[in-house]
Amino acid sequence: MSSIDLVILGILMEGPKSAYDIQKDVESHHFPRWTRISVPSVYKKVLQLREKGDLDSTLVKGERFAEKAVYSITPAGRAHFYQLMDHYAGQPVPLQFDFNVVITNLNKLPPEEARPLIHRLRESLRDGLQITAQYAAEYAQIPLVGRTVFDQQARLYEALLQWLEAFEAQFTEGG
Repeated sequence: MSSIDLVILGILMEGPKSAYDIQKDVESHHFPRWTRISVPSVYKKVLQLREKGDLDSTLVKGERFAEKAVYSITPAGRAHFYQLMDHYAGQPVPLQFDFNVVITNLNKLPPEEARPLIHRLRESLRDGLQITAQYAAEYAQIPLVGRTVFDQQARLYEALLQWLEAFEAQFTEGG
């Protein structure tokens, strides 16, 4: 199972689109920011879903270009969409942060070299929080299900900043 399948099928639940339009939808919803999906992989995955029977395609004449394929979801694709929704809703939520490898290795450095790394991590988290706030303001008119992901991201950054403050205090005390 693949979360990219869920993204593409979800987009097509709204109506038929070309692969290019699906890619643009992925970009405009900022899916790569919070899930493992790359824009270049969309077209390949659309073709795989069509081969699997989850999508139908129809050739239509483009405005300025030659014919293009427009994809729509099939009944099998709808069933697959609901199956994926149920699957991902029931999965444990992995909280794996690459910065944890820095945290777990701080004790291998002298304190005067470790503290700047903690400060750098704090700045990275603050930057992430600021970028999330900017996106939330820029896309304030999107539906609740999109806005709430910005809220989730902001709360995670805030919680990580609080955690880092407590960790830094313990680390400084020599804990």
